[in-house]
Amino acid sequence: MAAHRRGWIIGGALAVLLVAVLAVVLPRTKAMPVKDIEVRGAQQLSTEEVAAATGIAPGTPMGAVDTHAAAVSVAGLPWVETVTVSRGWPSTITVDIAEHTAVAFFTGGDGAHLINADGDEFAVDDPPPGAVEITGDAARGASGDSGGSSDSGGSVLRDAVEVAASLSEPAREAVKSLEARSPHTFVLHLADGATVVWGASEDNANKALALDTVLQREGSEFNISNPGQITVR
Repeated sequence: MAAHRRGWIIGGALAVLLVAVLAVVLPRTKAMPVKDIEVRGAQQLSTEEVAAATGIAPGTPMGAVDTHAAAVSVAGLPWVETVTVSRGWPSTITVDIAEHTAVAFFTGGDGAHLINADGDEFAVDDPPPGAVEITGDAARGASGDSGGSSDSGGSVLRDAVEVAASLSEPAREAVKSLEARSPHTFVLHLADGATVVWGASEDNANKALALDTVLQREGSEFNISNPGQITVR
């Protein structure tokens, strides 16, 4: 009886060991291949582009996939802000990405340079709806076309981006461009031909509210440099 019990114990231990070995070995064999790469969060990028950037070929054993290397590769795509690559057993690799939001852009010789709300230039690409074009001193300084110092141009550009980032969504749709007339004077050119003097990049939240009010009024020239006292011509 004792020998019979020992046989069951040994058999059970061997079965557990076999399952453990299979759990380690099978994922690294063709028996458990990658069948699908699921991309989530892509808007400006195509799912095909992101999937290709992982470098993971269909049929690769799931256990042999280097998810860290795949994530690093995808992070190299200009639009990608953050990325996570994970396994979805038994056969799916999932790529979760968050893309940059382009709040502004300036046009250089090589195209539109897209800038996020932090003031970081992240891609040269077609500007999406809602991105405000920055013109004037800020754009020239950023692109190196200005005779001034690059530090000065960069400072003006950062201020211009802060203005653009403060605009509400309806205001973005109404603004054609943001002109830096001087380091402390920004002027909005609206799609309907009107202009709005913003002034310096300060008190931007209140000026953004004032702009929303201006968009409901008739007029061709507005000044909201003092948001508590809007002037119109």
